[in-house]
Amino acid sequence: MGDSQSHSSSGRGGLFRKFILPQVIVIGLAGVCGMLWSGVTQAKKDHEHLVRVASSNAELARSLNLPYSKRLASHLSSMTGFQMGFVTSEHLIISAETWNEEQIELAKRAVASSGEVVRGNTTQAAASPTAPGGPHLVAMQTRPPLISFSEGNKRTPLIAAILLAIASAFITARTVVKPLSQLATSPALNTSDGEWQFPPTLTDRRDEIGLLANTLNKQRSALIEEQKLRQESEKMALLGNMATSLAHEIKNPAAAIIMHAKVLEQHRHSEQGQWIREEGEQIVSLVNQWLYVAKPQPPNTSNTDLAGMLRDLQEKMRALLDFHHCSLNLSSPDSLMLVCDQQRIEQAFRNLIHNAVQAMPEGGQIRIILESKHPDEVEFTISDEGPGFTDSAIANLGKTFYSEREGGMGLGLSLVAGVIHAHGGSFTVKNQSSGGATVSGRLPSLQPERSPSAI
Repeated sequence: MGDSQSHSSSGRGGLFRKFILPQVIVIGLAGVCGMLWSGVTQAKKDHEHLVRVASSNAELARSLNLPYSKRLASHLSSMTGFQMGFVTSEHLIISAETWNEEQIELAKRAVASSGEVVRGNTTQAAASPTAPGGPHLVAMQTRPPLISFSEGNKRTPLIAAILLAIASAFITARTVVKPLSQLATSPALNTSDGEWQFPPTLTDRRDEIGLLANTLNKQRSALIEEQKLRQESEKMALLGNMATSLAHEIKNPAAAIIMHAKVLEQHRHSEQGQWIREEGEQIVSLVNQWLYVAKPQPPNTSNTDLAGMLRDLQEKMRALLDFHHCSLNLSSPDSLMLVCDQQRIEQAFRNLIHNAVQAMPEGGQIRIILESKHPDEVEFTISDEGPGFTDSAIANLGKTFYSEREGGMGLGLSLVAGVIHAHGGSFTVKNQSSGGATVSGRLPSLQPERSPSAI
């Protein structure tokens, strides 16, 4: 657990960084490339303008018919904003300001490449002849950088565009990464509590994240259900091993106790003998329940009078009923034939009566109604005057080892469900509006084929 938590904390935000950093780098490179392209384009325009300025001013100087002097160069410079000068055929320099060696060398190169722009380290120049064989007019300017951050009219829109692009990338990254982070940190993934599910903010999304959340919900529910089934199987295997081991060790001594109790019943200690016999039979019944649940076998069916069986069961449980101040009212036809496994059906009704008795610690009445409304099935109803079933008990109806009673094993209703379903029947439970619980069910009169795995 500690390793997973440290791994989760160390990786937090990693996906966001991996998502946003490449976009920021790409946007930054795109901005630089844009500025570089803009600079190259502007440089080309500057070159063309410099050539035009040199050509037009050379024609102007020729048309003025004035001597090519520093004064004329100074006037032309003030008019154009460029450094103007003349270079004679003898390479004499006539300029408004004294040019340094780099500028003189650049001017000579410009004359040699008349009509083109030549570039120096810090300046660039273009030359145009004033007349055939006459001096060349040289226009010179400071060479601008390809990428300039000093021009606000270019810098501000570009920086604004880059910032907007970065903000857009940030918002996009948050839109994707935040729900993924919620998925990763949700209690639905970090707890084994089956009640946790991903919130609707994730599952209601109509995109891949919503699909992922719903898929994880389904897979998690399936995994929890599989874990519950595995735990149930482990419990059943444990119960099976225990039941098999104890059945022989318990049933043989219990049979001897029951036999001697019957001898006592025939003599003057009949009451004590009956009590001992019933308790011995209860021990055998408990072992049988273990075996029924842990080692399910197909029903061993025979023709059985269900009404007569329940009357006999009522007498067998008389001592238990009297001890708990409970009465059992059986309403049924004189005879109600059923094809069933008598031993297991009797055990199922014994469990239902026993549960009703335990639900009324102060005593009360238990009512059993048997009727046959249709020729192919028998219906039964057992009701008591206890507090009724809780919502949790109804939700977990028939689950093995589920019990809300302290010390309960959770086998009673589980065995009832297994026996009734193995006979092709069904049953339901509900609470009466006047108080108490009711168990209702039906059993088919003629039993269908059952698989060997049925109880």
